[in-house]
Amino acid sequence: METVSADNQTLSIPGDEMEMFNAYSAAVHKVVTMVNAGIIGLLQLMNQQYFSVFETQKPTLICFCLLVFFYVVLRVREAIDLRRGYGFVARLVGHTSHLFGGLAALVLISVVCMDFAYVLLLLWFVWLSTVVYNTFNDIKIIYSEANRTSADSPHSSRA
Repeated sequence: METVSADNQTLSIPGDEMEMFNAYSAAVHKVVTMVNAGIIGLLQLMNQQYFSVFETQKPTLICFCLLVFFYVVLRVREAIDLRRGYGFVARLVGHTSHLFGGLAALVLISVVCMDFAYVLLLLWFVWLSTVVYNTFNDIKIIYSEANRTSADSPHSSRA
């Protein structure tokens, strides 16, 4: 798989790395979908037994719907980018969609148990910082390879 740098140079991305990211991305999307479906099912049980959660938590549920909308749009964009073969862009969009999906699940979990949502929010921030670190590391590697290849090209020699 190849990606294009800022200087319109083609940089190769190993195929194994893209296959590992595809497997990781599919697993994360399955977990996000199952967690959201499970919490919605739990809310429906609570709705039948005690009080109308959908009426008392309307702003939270609207926020959840908005985050799920961003998650779905980014998920579709990730699938399109993966089919087209955009390596770095697909990974960046994929990580962003995973973070939005996780945040949507957190918002929904906060309706059921706020204390547990706070603990998961801390884990979400650890996940966010790891994704940001890895993304900056990938950018650094891509631009160092671009600088190395541009320095090695015969057009870059100055007399």
